[in-house]
Amino acid sequence: MNSKLRTSLFMLFTVTVSCSGFASSDPLIGQWKTIDDRTGYSLSDVIIQKDKSNHYSAKIIDVRAVPGAYLNTVCEKCSGANKNKPLVGMTTLSGLTLNPEKNNEFIDGTFLDPVTGQQYPARARLGNHGKHLIIRGSKDGSAVGRNITWVKN
Repeated sequence: MNSKLRTSLFMLFTVTVSCSGFASSDPLIGQWKTIDDRTGYSLSDVIIQKDKSNHYSAKIIDVRAVPGAYLNTVCEKCSGANKNKPLVGMTTLSGLTLNPEKNNEFIDGTFLDPVTGQQYPARARLGNHGKHLIIRGSKDGSAVGRNITWVKN
């Protein structure tokens, strides 16, 4: 192999590794296990991605039943376009952006609870050194809402 080709391959490898390292440094991007605040069981796995506008969204990639309960695979209680749609592939968290004032907080999202079909304005906070994502969904700033914890896989 001539030195020019070897140098080109080395540079391509270096750029590829640098870019993949940069992309994976975002603590939100990746696969998460959802933990239901009511039962304490993991109901699904989601994958969080970021779009070109720096908005995060999460899609369900796997669902599980609470032991002894019915495995729900469609959003029976959802309304509109999500009514009776499969849970796998459904977006449950969208529009989340990094809070410019706090590095581990995210704001302005929307959370869809596939169990109840309810949609909530959402914010989130990373905890436990980026291993937990605590999502707070509440209507109209009310104290009543949902606290959902996701654990990074």
